[in-house]
Amino acid sequence: MDDVDRRIIQVLQDGLPIVSEPYAQAAADLGLPEEELLGRLHAMLERGEVRRMGASVAHRNAGIKANVMCVWRVPPDQVESFAREAVRFDAITHCYDRAATPEWPYNVYAMIHGRAEADCQAVIRDLCQRTGQNDYVALLSTREFKKTWTRLRRAT
Repeated sequence: MDDVDRRIIQVLQDGLPIVSEPYAQAAADLGLPEEELLGRLHAMLERGEVRRMGASVAHRNAGIKANVMCVWRVPPDQVESFAREAVRFDAITHCYDRAATPEWPYNVYAMIHGRAEADCQAVIRDLCQRTGQNDYVALLSTREFKKTWTRLRRAT
């Protein structure tokens, strides 16, 4: 990723302008021909530097009011199969393997979203039934302080 690619990401990470030709506008803002902007975006996708371009839904405004971070204690040799099942659920948006500690023995984390807490609990029950993993703690979110995505900082 060169300096021009970084500038493209920095401009686009705040979202495309809501105009009839958003890429043309972004290219003009960057001082690039639209074809070059699109070519560079395609190349970044091909190289895996950008995974996707998409819309961000304000989930609370869309009726998704409950969020549960559920943590499981999964034996290391079963983490892969557990994760394969977990990521099949549309309600699970994040799933991570993390190091357990003696004080906190949970190693698989999944963020579950639903219209109500009962929806999240149903996903947890279903996942437990599918995997046989029942050692978990469900942590219901009660307040959101910050939610954003990874961003490239502008050079200072």
